[in-house]
Amino acid sequence: MEQVWERLMNAKGYLIEGIFANLLHITLHNKEIILHATEPVLYIQKDNSADIKYWKIGWTEDDAGDDYLLPEEQETPEPLEYELIEDPYQRHTYQKHIISSSSFSIEHNLIKEVIGYGSIYSNRVILSAVVLELEDSFLSIEAGPAAEMRVTNKEPKHLGDAIFSTA
Repeated sequence: MEQVWERLMNAKGYLIEGIFANLLHITLHNKEIILHATEPVLYIQKDNSADIKYWKIGWTEDDAGDDYLLPEEQETPEPLEYELIEDPYQRHTYQKHIISSSSFSIEHNLIKEVIGYGSIYSNRVILSAVVLELEDSFLSIEAGPAAEMRVTNKEPKHLGDAIFSTA
């Protein structure tokens, strides 16, 4: 059975079309865009195709107080409110859902590499952060009650040990 982190690695080559959440808090600090959201949903799509995936970014906390990501691949943008587009091909778009929430998008959004950070305990991968290398930037996602996502021009450092990479 394929693990969640292995499916997350399959995002390489997709476009990140948007980050959605019921409430997004966005700030600009030292030329970095920082987003905070509870259970954000990433919308990714193969270029010019109906191959669309949503990644809900959940989290958990262990007994020591460390936060870990719980990414979940899904076919719809739940838990966000959305409407199904009846015939997306007739509208000359491959978009399947209209999502009623806050959103954020990134220009030059091809995912070139996926890197996971965290720990491996007893053959179990525990993610604390994920970095998506895009064409002109990086998107890092760190675990917490409100996930922290940063869009930067430089590869993020100090995220811990890299435990997988598509490089």
